[in-house]
Amino acid sequence: MPSEYILKNPVMDLNRIQKLSKKILQECSEDRKLALGVHAYFKEMVDENPQDSAAKNLMVECLKLAQSSKTNAIKVITLLSKLELDGGGNEKTKGGFSSFKELEALANEQKD
Repeated sequence: MPSEYILKNPVMDLNRIQKLSKKILQECSEDRKLALGVHAYFKEMVDENPQDSAAKNLMVECLKLAQSSKTNAIKVITLLSKLELDGGGNEKTKGGFSSFKELEALANEQKD
């Protein structure tokens, strides 16, 4: 009969969260640059033909994408700073989080 595998380290420790946060922030930055680049393209189309309502709508959508990527980056930074500042000496952050529920609970505390 196989034995149950017991993790030696928590699945979500602070180091892992920092690595994931860094990757998310890099992706948000890249998404924002792409959205602003496409916005510039549609802006040129609108400058050439001011009656092009489809290009105007797409321009607005690109701005929304750029803003949402910025908002997501701010959320990641806020959560990461909460993890480091509020729980710096806490056992949870030293040992890590044993489940995603604990991490989600911390994120929900930040909203309140």
